Amino acid sequence: MTILIAYDGKPDTEAALGYATRLAVSFDEPLYILTVVTKDQMDPDDMDPRIREYMEAASMKASTSGADVHSLIEVGKPEDVILKVAENFQCDAIVVGRPDRSRFDRMVMGSVSQNLVERSFCPVVIVPTPEEEEPQQSFEQVSE
Repeated sequence: MTILIAYDGKPDTEAALGYATRLAVSFDEPLYILTVVTKDQMDPDDMDPRIREYMEAASMKASTSGADVHSLIEVGKPEDVILKVAENFQCDAIVVGRPDRSRFDRMVMGSVSQNLVERSFCPVVIVPTPEEEEPQQSFEQVSE
């Protein structure tokens, strides 16, 4: 089961990276970590160093967990590039994170994950961002 994860270094894709890594390791199949950038971010002479940093960190995290990692940085419209890469590598699933955006934001700006679900030839797994746990109060703190 070849897995492609759309990754951008944001918190919502961190949970997705963990999920995609576990899938790839459990099926002993390759994990493709893809980030899609704009033309100005991809200037070969002046690439935004944060892109390379978060891709290297993601690759390291997945490979230390036992995944056979291949990282890619591509330029273009995210959903188009993701689908093209998934097809090129004959991926069995695409994993994406679910950003914390309001319904209004998704309606106005669109949703990459929704477009992927509607257009993909393979399953798209949308991984929610884990809720931050609230600190637990002790009995003494509550009763004071």
